[in-house]
Amino acid sequence: MKKIILFSALIFIVLRLNAGEEITYYLPSIEYDENIPSPESFLGYKVGEWHIHHAQLVHYMQLIAEKSGRAEVYEYARSYQQRPLVNLIITSEENHRNLEAIRENHLKLADPESAHDLDVENMPLIVRLGYGVHGNEPSSHNASKLVAYYLAAGMCPDIEQYLDDMVIIIDPSLNPDGQDRFASWVNRHKSMTPNSDPADREFSDVWPGSRTNHYWFDLNRDWLPVQHPEGKGRVEEYQRWLPNISTDHHEFGSQNTFFFSPGIPGRENPRTPERTVELTMELAGFHAEAFDEIGEMYMTREMFDDFYYGYGSTYPDAHGGLGILFEQASSRGHVRETVHGDLTFASTIRNQVLTSLSTLEGGLEMRDKLLDHMRWFFTSAVEEARQEDFNAYIFGDRYDQGRNYHFKEILKTHDIEFYGINESVEVGGDEYSPGKAWVVPLEQPQYRYIQSLFEKRLEFEDSLFYDASTWSMPLAFNLPHGKITSQRQLSAIKGEQVEENLFPEGELVGEKTNTAYLFEWDEFYAPKALYFLQKHGIRAKVATEPLSINNTENELVDFNYGTISVPVQTQELCEDEIYELVREAAEMSGVTVHSVGTSLAREGIHIGSGSFAPLEKPEVLLVTGPGTSSGEAGQVWHHLDQRYRMPVTKIEQDDFNNTDLERYNTIIMVSGNYRDVEPELLERWVRRGGKIVAIGTSSRWLEQNGLADIEFVSAPSIEEPERLPYKIRSEHRGARRIPGSIFEAELDITHPIGYGYRNEKLPLYVSGTFAAKPDKNNPFVNPLIFTDDALMSGYVWDPYLDIVNNSAAVLINSRGRGNVISLIHNPNFRAYWFGNSKLFANSIFFGGMMRR
Repeated sequence: MKKIILFSALIFIVLRLNAGEEITYYLPSIEYDENIPSPESFLGYKVGEWHIHHAQLVHYMQLIAEKSGRAEVYEYARSYQQRPLVNLIITSEENHRNLEAIRENHLKLADPESAHDLDVENMPLIVRLGYGVHGNEPSSHNASKLVAYYLAAGMCPDIEQYLDDMVIIIDPSLNPDGQDRFASWVNRHKSMTPNSDPADREFSDVWPGSRTNHYWFDLNRDWLPVQHPEGKGRVEEYQRWLPNISTDHHEFGSQNTFFFSPGIPGRENPRTPERTVELTMELAGFHAEAFDEIGEMYMTREMFDDFYYGYGSTYPDAHGGLGILFEQASSRGHVRETVHGDLTFASTIRNQVLTSLSTLEGGLEMRDKLLDHMRWFFTSAVEEARQEDFNAYIFGDRYDQGRNYHFKEILKTHDIEFYGINESVEVGGDEYSPGKAWVVPLEQPQYRYIQSLFEKRLEFEDSLFYDASTWSMPLAFNLPHGKITSQRQLSAIKGEQVEENLFPEGELVGEKTNTAYLFEWDEFYAPKALYFLQKHGIRAKVATEPLSINNTENELVDFNYGTISVPVQTQELCEDEIYELVREAAEMSGVTVHSVGTSLAREGIHIGSGSFAPLEKPEVLLVTGPGTSSGEAGQVWHHLDQRYRMPVTKIEQDDFNNTDLERYNTIIMVSGNYRDVEPELLERWVRRGGKIVAIGTSSRWLEQNGLADIEFVSAPSIEEPERLPYKIRSEHRGARRIPGSIFEAELDITHPIGYGYRNEKLPLYVSGTFAAKPDKNNPFVNPLIFTDDALMSGYVWDPYLDIVNNSAAVLINSRGRGNVISLIHNPNFRAYWFGNSKLFANSIFFGGMMRR
């Protein structure tokens, strides 16, 4: 009998570990509106038993909005895979009737001219709850449906007060594509008999994993650069509401417990007021009380920093609100062994729900403080701006409207005011002209964020960084920029405020010709135009020398290195077809194309010169898979696909040796180890005329296997003291880094790698100590070298400065008829380093003509 009872108990334990939990495990035991289906009744299984898919989650949010007068739902963006991103707004029915008036009145807190007249005691607090920016952190978006149900269906005085005094915005899934990848993986590997062994396949999502979006980008770094539809959409929504509290629900390693903000003291962004940190700490007390009540372990003021303004938990700190990071130890699957015992999926969901509700409780108690804080934040920002020794930033590139457009798009998305200029002006040695330059006055509510985007920083209170130590956007875009130091000068040149940022209009200047069409390579989207023409069968050439020639409008036009020529008579298409394709290429890419009716140049090379080198249409293969950097691979894929509309074939490296390489003339290798690639096979392909574009540490593999001759820079040997306090071990070692900083290099703009650049000085982003020495035997293969005092912005441990100084940023190697172009540092970083993108494009389009 005892054996039967014990066996029955074991079965119960097994089933309990494998199953979800009753609703009362997650939510207070109160009365709920029977007309609103619970998550369990909607799904047909208990919460925590399976991982929810995005379509189910959105459907449930829509159902709540349909059934409850407290809720409404709307779509604010679509992921790359066309999954809807939605906000569910929950508040009282009375507030819903006046929702737009509430929103508009709330935004007045950010307007110093009207904020002082507002009665914050009678204003609702705006609270945003954001779940699941990382697809493989599932407790967050699985918790969102429970929070929505509690607020929409719960019937108790506490909830009524929440709804009367707050507008609650639930963003149930910030990364729909990653969420579905992960849910599919863990659900299809779930066993009916629970297995908590971390070695099980359920816990080992295959490369590239499910953390990221469609193009393998970490969306929790995109709040600042806003280069993806998910990130851009949520920041636009953020600016539309300006929440007082915005939560960011995550997971971290399974051996941890639970973390909530604030992070490590002293590691806040210098632009974040101390008052923000104090209020965050006050709110933390509510989370601590909630966890103490159930005996759950947690930590705060440890492990994480609040420096980079591109996280979901720090962006609010720069906008008058509180950004709250929650990190739950991850079960990854359904139940997992940890040092604390078995961690169930259900328990991780419960903790995310708990902190969602403690956020609401704290927000309610702190409502007046938080509303007043927002008013103070933006008013004090304008006051601080008036104390600066300059009045505005000016920026703009005369030769590249594409980069100008994308830079302005970032400003618009962050609700930063900027204006055109109405007369030409010289600032800091750069010329700025109307239509190609803009000013950003400091005296506006977004002053702090403007400074964060524009400033270069070399001094830091701390030497440890969770992410990048700098992100100066004008440097990332390689844009001419400067400071207007006189209010009189600003008033004289300041034109109309830019209300709408339009994509640049390309044009074909001149009539149909039987000679050639020319366009310069400066424009960001010139590669898009070139590839469009090539894929339609048009042959093109590139100018290896400058020229001046009259177009068919009899205008003398100067053309620089890298100018693209489309000769008419050598094509298989007729003149009319060529004309229409060239016109379409110009319009779609924002490029200005000139029609020329003669081969005779006034100066420089002539149209029929051999100095116009023929170009081959790129056929690109990208090597991916385990061992390679999914982040860099995704950036390559995104850049070619989204920016240039170029197809790229992605293969995993274990398929490389069986791939027909003759289909391709360009192979891109990102940082990683290529142990599955046969070097001899790759070398034979290069010798037959192929080109390798090697990004990051892939050059080390190429050098080790005889495909490139590169001498790498060794880290300096450091003499350590005999003894240091053990407690500073992590800080001591963690400071010995280049965590992500900006350095200056000198570019040979006559070299094909430098085509499209006008300035010989180029900022580059460097992370880590991987570096290469210039080739001392051939001065023509070092087209980009860092200066001898290269650091422009960011933190570097002093002994590591010389790792970068005078090192090579680009090296060219040849094998037979082919080339290996080594881009030592990633030119496509996070899709916002627009200033380095042309290096990557030139490697692909002109890599075959870069000879040693």
